[in-house]
Amino acid sequence: MRRLSGVVLAGAMLILPVFSQSPLAQDAAPAPQPAAPTKTLLEGEAVFIIYAANPGKDADYEQVIAKLKDALAKSTDPQAKEQAASWTVTKLTKSLTPDGGGTYLHIINPVIKGADYSIVNIVYAQSTDDEKRAFYELYKGALKGGLSQWSASIVSTLGQ
Repeated sequence: MRRLSGVVLAGAMLILPVFSQSPLAQDAAPAPQPAAPTKTLLEGEAVFIIYAANPGKDADYEQVIAKLKDALAKSTDPQAKEQAASWTVTKLTKSLTPDGGGTYLHIINPVIKGADYSIVNIVYAQSTDDEKRAFYELYKGALKGGLSQWSASIVSTLGQ
């Protein structure tokens, strides 16, 4: 008898959790909310960031940069105008990656304190949901990744 009650108890412990979470209880639970976009804040007076494009995707990455430029121009945020004025993107004449994808140097001088430098966040702020999806696919396909970032302090501006 003792053995039988132990088996019944063990079986009940295995089955009970299944019944305690009914489909109705699961439906009533709130859906998880997406996390707020992460801001990219930069430190220092000037920042240099090197990005690598996927091989054969230089034109796509340059479309990403064109959309970034357009989003900064459309923004009503005064910081966006300052960011646009201080942000230059150049393409290196020689790739820094062995696969030959384009290498792009972003030069930000001066850094606007407190401004969000996330390319995705800046473009999304000026985009519809459909435009966001299309931009994400373009960006994801074009960008291999960031290679390095340097923050710097200005020592001297020789022309001034």
